[in-house]
Amino acid sequence: MRMKTYYAVVGCVIAAEILCIGIAITTGNPVIPALLILAGIAVVWFAKRKVTDVMSDDLSDTIYGKAALNALIVTIIVAAILYAGAMTWYFSSGYGGGFHTFPNGSVNVGFATEAPFRQGDTWNYYLIPDPANMTGVDFWGLDLLFKNGHQAREFPLVFGIGMGFIVLLLTTLYAAFSYYYTRKYEE
Repeated sequence: MRMKTYYAVVGCVIAAEILCIGIAITTGNPVIPALLILAGIAVVWFAKRKVTDVMSDDLSDTIYGKAALNALIVTIIVAAILYAGAMTWYFSSGYGGGFHTFPNGSVNVGFATEAPFRQGDTWNYYLIPDPANMTGVDFWGLDLLFKNGHQAREFPLVFGIGMGFIVLLLTTLYAAFSYYYTRKYEE
């Protein structure tokens, strides 16, 4: 396989990976896209083994090294910015709730999740027609009202923790590999 064919395969795999991430986000099911991402990694690995052109020399090693280092730096910076944004979003938002009674005795229960700058606010209500004789459906409705409100607010926290973990992981790996190769090539 020639290098141009290899790069075409890599481009197709990248496009497929972006599609897989889109599927994971829209369906909320990360399992199948995760498996497809692993398959994409395997395809690139097998394609690289089939390349017959000269794959590396000193110049290409230097270019790939600089490209990898710059990609790592940009990834760490973007993840750190996403971490800071998600944590700010989480700790600047809040909950609220309230009741409204009607002349016929029914009660409207409201629950709100408030986000900074009024972005992503959710206001949900549940009407209880007869509070004195609540049914199981009413209790289920109240449970869903509060459960869904909490889920809307917890995503930035989980996302922020994930981005923070990625920043720490990449920084630690970079430091460890830098230390390893420095000791290896100084001897």
